Amino acid sequence: MIARHAARTRLRRMVPSRNRTLARLLTRTRYGRALAGRLDRADATRTPVEFVRFSVGAMLAGATLAMVWAGAPVSIAGALGGLVAPEVMLRRRIGRRSLRVAEQLPEVLAGLAAPVRAGASLPQAFAACSEEAEPPLRPILERTCRDLDAGVPQDEAIERFATRCGVPEANLAARALRVGRQAGAELARLIDEVAETLRERERLAGELRASTAQARMSAMVVAALPVVFLLLMSAGAKDQAALLFGEPVGWLLLGVGGSLEGAGILWIRKLTRPKAVA
Repeated sequence: MIARHAARTRLRRMVPSRNRTLARLLTRTRYGRALAGRLDRADATRTPVEFVRFSVGAMLAGATLAMVWAGAPVSIAGALGGLVAPEVMLRRRIGRRSLRVAEQLPEVLAGLAAPVRAGASLPQAFAACSEEAEPPLRPILERTCRDLDAGVPQDEAIERFATRCGVPEANLAARALRVGRQAGAELARLIDEVAETLRERERLAGELRASTAQARMSAMVVAALPVVFLLLMSAGAKDQAALLFGEPVGWLLLGVGGSLEGAGILWIRKLTRPKAVA
């Protein structure tokens, strides 16, 4: 018994775990590296391996529920829905985090300008600003301070800061800082002007979001109506539901209807999405 346990222990040490193998595979692929960056931008606690396993589990759960509810043909749609759901959740989380970063960035830039105006260097300004900032920008500022303490050139550290922020406003601020440093401009005044520009952009973007709020809500209601009608019909009209979910003609109708529904949603989103303010 002891010998068997020792053999199993040695075997576990010799053979890498499935998680470790999947992690190495994701590290070597473009998808895995992009996924790691997106999880970092979303401030997610999951690793790429955990996200992939969660997506596969959601796909299997969606397929099983669809099969139990409406039969084997619908399990494909359930699997696709379960596979897409984690991606949608991740995108929404990235969007919310990006919105908070864009809102905090003008105040952070103002916090950078004050120490520079008082005679501090740019690394000292980042260190002082990181102590007063709030998440999600505070961890980004702390990582930038660690880069500067490790000897990373200031231009590269600024570029990493903008990349970690993941919003166009940060790229604009980083470009202005690099150009100002190289041209010998007054950094404090330059940072103040960039912060004021970003405040004006945020104000105009807020007005655009408010002006399109009613149209976006109407689009959501119109997009949800066919799905609600299909669910009610499936519960009350078993013959029609059997035709839709159990016959090839019904699958064709569902496919055409789903394609038109998806195209309509994309079109409405394009019409109601506020354009970026230049």
